[in-house]
Amino acid sequence: MTTQQSTENVRIGELRDEFLRSDAAKGLAPDDPARLRKFVAWCGTTTNAASLQPYKIEEFLHQQLNTSIPPRTYMPGLKAFFAWAFKSGAIASDPMKTVRLPRGSGAARKTPTTPTHASHSATPPKAGGRDQEILYVSRDRLEVMKADLERMRTEERDRISHMLHEAIKDGDLSENAGYDDAKMQQGLLEAHIREVESKVRSAQIIEDQVASGPGVSVGGKVTLEELESGDHIDYVVVGPEEANPRGGKISDRSPVGRAVLGKTPGDEVEVTTPGGSVRYRIVSVG
Repeated sequence: MTTQQSTENVRIGELRDEFLRSDAAKGLAPDDPARLRKFVAWCGTTTNAASLQPYKIEEFLHQQLNTSIPPRTYMPGLKAFFAWAFKSGAIASDPMKTVRLPRGSGAARKTPTTPTHASHSATPPKAGGRDQEILYVSRDRLEVMKADLERMRTEERDRISHMLHEAIKDGDLSENAGYDDAKMQQGLLEAHIREVESKVRSAQIIEDQVASGPGVSVGGKVTLEELESGDHIDYVVVGPEEANPRGGKISDRSPVGRAVLGKTPGDEVEVTTPGGSVRYRIVSVG
């Protein structure tokens, strides 16, 4: 990895392998590499590393509450990995700076700072009666998610089933590395299937949304003025699946996205980020 390489095409699987070969990985505990591999497998090795936002990592940690390995044991390896990736220029920011352990993991949660201005607008609406946030996606992205889900349900399940069948033929399962690997992959696959199924159920198509007023809405464009520098920034507010701040697309769940939703031209907002507070004025809404 070089700092000149585009952060938009860095696969997390390749980044993990490079990290584990680097000097930065020498300080890891013996179990940290395996836990990092589990996290990367859960994300999907071809996932763009730059697209991994804090909420995604927190989702993985939350799922570990149902396993024998506490979520907090993943933190050292993940922190070391993302700190190295940020320092090497593979990602534009370190998502672990704002990641919080899930409730019940045995670690205290930080008390969020109360903003002096409207740094976070209303909590995103829920989908259905299961306290699940709506996931806004484009029509094309939803089709990709559905196709990926179908592939996992058929091709990937068949592939792992074949792996298990071949491993079982080798005999004793108590010391069968092939069987253990296949079972681990099966567990990760089923977890990923459940995750994508949940996203598809909660998805709403951005193109079908009707703005309820003159303010910023999901799918809309907004021009912001950073009050300290006077710089103008143009964004389109999208769902987290398609967020790409470097490409002018911010998630409705990001600090800036939450702050500007519903705001109208002339409104000012203050956004708290890992680098400090930034104040913006809404210049125009598209």
